[in-house]
Amino acid sequence: MDKQLIPISELFSRTWTQYKRRALPLLAVLLIGTVMFGGLSMITVLFGIFGGAILAHVIHDTTAIFIMAPLMTILLLAVIILFIWCQTALAAIVVDEELGIIEAFQRGWEYLWPMTWVVTILSGILTTGFALGVLPGFLFLVWFSFCPFILLAEDRRGLDALLVSREYVRGYGWNTFGKMAVVWLLSVMAAIVPFLGQLLSILFAPFFMLYILEMYHDLKSVKGAMEPETGGAGRIFWWAVTIIGFILPIAVLLGLLYFVLTGGQDWLSPQWQDMHRTSI
Repeated sequence: MDKQLIPISELFSRTWTQYKRRALPLLAVLLIGTVMFGGLSMITVLFGIFGGAILAHVIHDTTAIFIMAPLMTILLLAVIILFIWCQTALAAIVVDEELGIIEAFQRGWEYLWPMTWVVTILSGILTTGFALGVLPGFLFLVWFSFCPFILLAEDRRGLDALLVSREYVRGYGWNTFGKMAVVWLLSVMAAIVPFLGQLLSILFAPFFMLYILEMYHDLKSVKGAMEPETGGAGRIFWWAVTIIGFILPIAVLLGLLYFVLTGGQDWLSPQWQDMHRTSI
């Protein structure tokens, strides 16, 4: 290819220029989303702590449990939906600088369910990747890091957004990983600064997203607009990886539940079982 990716110094320079020019609306959307998400999360926690006790006192029987369970489920789902909406609104205003604050939340709502679906697929793939080891996990993370921006900028939905992200990275994997590793490290360093870590993390979040967006634009300028993989075998493979990622946590939880309920007896060798009984 004739065109080359820009060096990391130029990438930081472009990102910093964008950040200085656009920091106020980006931080406004981030802070509004944080306040809304934090408020609903606090309500959910307080309701979980005190709601059951209050209902049990009023109803005086175990019916309170059957009332609390669906209410807590609804609240938890609302928290998850609100979080995705706020993050989508932030990604939307990062991608489209013409958006105002209100328009960003409108765009975030418009893309709420497509983003939820993309994030769900990504979560399944990353779970499988990290279950296989650190290397596959980070490989998948680098390949698919641009999928939220591709959804918003190119309207590629579902698995297509992830596959297009992989096509942009193809041939530039190490370059992409190295540039991402630097900004990941900076994010961690900002978060662990004593007393100021939370504030620095908030200030750094828009910079991080602008940085990833600049990487996406750079890859797209070099490779041109990419199309998702159309082969049936490849798509079947990634759907299988996604499904495995959904099954693994459930299997682990069921295994832990079985271990707790059986006291671990079925998991221990006869010698260890004898020692366990003797100690009891």
